[in-house]
Amino acid sequence: MSRTKEGFQKTLLRNALDWFLKDFVNRKLVHPLESNFPSHVLPKQVLRVVKHVENLLGEIGAWQESPSWAQLGEMLSAGDPDRLPLFKQMILCYRRHRAASTEMLVDKTFHRELTESLEQEVNALDALVATEWFHQLGTLPPLPKLKDFLPVQYIEAVMSALELAPRQFDEKFHILQAPSLFFPDLAYFRAKCEEREAPVAIAFLDIDSFKDFNRKYTETKVDRTLLPRFMQVIEAHVFHHGYAYRQGGDEYLLIIPSLSRALAVEFLDELRNKLANLAYPDIEEKTTVSIGLCIAESDCPCTDRELLARANQAKEFAKSNGRNCIAAFRGPGPEPEELHIVRR
Repeated sequence: MSRTKEGFQKTLLRNALDWFLKDFVNRKLVHPLESNFPSHVLPKQVLRVVKHVENLLGEIGAWQESPSWAQLGEMLSAGDPDRLPLFKQMILCYRRHRAASTEMLVDKTFHRELTESLEQEVNALDALVATEWFHQLGTLPPLPKLKDFLPVQYIEAVMSALELAPRQFDEKFHILQAPSLFFPDLAYFRAKCEEREAPVAIAFLDIDSFKDFNRKYTETKVDRTLLPRFMQVIEAHVFHHGYAYRQGGDEYLLIIPSLSRALAVEFLDELRNKLANLAYPDIEEKTTVSIGLCIAESDCPCTDRELLARANQAKEFAKSNGRNCIAAFRGPGPEPEELHIVRR
């Protein structure tokens, strides 16, 4: 890439703020409000966000040289300090957007140079987010949402272009959803729930000691008599609550929208007990599962892949702490020490 590191950083900031203003603020707030309330002044909280972003774009455009990430904190602090938490919110929103877009493109190639080029912008955003001054910008401010101004009927009209991907079942058993739908579905439900300030629960489920079943009864018998019945119970349990996806022979993912942490634990624990009590033809043992739970709140800055990684991390914690249990994080952070068993 011909751009210098400094030039790339300046361009990256302008891309982030430009996207936030055009796609996030204008498309999700300004245009819907103007179309529903023509000739009326926009609410002050919306105008304030627009003004801050426009001012930042003007400042960045006037910079003669692009600052390092360390210098950026000092330059921004010299202006209006009230805009710093909003700047943090903008960068985190753009990081999620770019990560999702990049992952779709990376899936199309195995070429290392092309992959590195595609990931450069997200990696640069990760470097910015990792700086100490960015971390010290404080808690994220609540951004104005359409629900603050419009009833759900008009919000749904604005979001009409957002659709759930056509359903596609796992090609081997035809019971649970295909794994390729997990990320598109997660993006869909996060967008729908964020507008309502509702959480999304992501669960990673693993059959305990699955290799022992294959070793004792053979994979052919397990595929014929155990797994179909096992997946039917999962499908019935999540029916009309969310979706379940088969990741492999013994791993499954669940998306349950608009479910709090406490309700998600109860929901998953009921499923865990159902599976533990299942009987299978010509198989003596019962199937227990280890479950990792991750909750994406409406203001969660994590990318979709990071949420999956956290659910996976919680699942591994459950397996290494006795199995047949549910593990989750105590707080919003991804620190391993926050993991604990919530139900066994």
